[in-house]
Amino acid sequence: MKFSEYKSGWSLEKWQQECPEFTYKKIRVEEIPDWMPSGLIENFNSAVIAASGNTGTYVGIIMGHRVDKDEIDEHPYVAAFDKEKNTVFSGFIDHGNWDGRTSPVPDEMKQLMEQSGIAANFRFDRLPIHDSGTLDDLQCQGILNGYIKSVDVVERKRRIRKRL
Repeated sequence: MKFSEYKSGWSLEKWQQECPEFTYKKIRVEEIPDWMPSGLIENFNSAVIAASGNTGTYVGIIMGHRVDKDEIDEHPYVAAFDKEKNTVFSGFIDHGNWDGRTSPVPDEMKQLMEQSGIAANFRFDRLPIHDSGTLDDLQCQGILNGYIKSVDVVERKRRIRKRL
């Protein structure tokens, strides 16, 4: 697993406006912020924005779903804000290794991709059932692993950076 620092184009207030703590919402690819790398976004099939936090920290995640051969991979962007110091540490988690990181491409989607080359937004295992909800809803659906792991990685990297 690799963490690649990448500056957040949103302020803490914008993140909180887009996704309050302990919630998520599905977003269309065209709703992904334009400050994210276009070369990566064009590989996304769909995305979910989610947030966690506590009194001192806000963590926002944009979980991109990209088609990679016969699988759909989760590719998270994570921004961790220190509310007291007004600082942010952010970036992408590449080559994640959590349970459920990949899902098979649904057969119907695979057939349409073969016919047209288009990876339309289909329902698959790691995509939330509802358009929005709470992190508890994601836990109940069994798809919170990647979000938890993303928070763990960014917080660990942020602590290491603080010590330097």
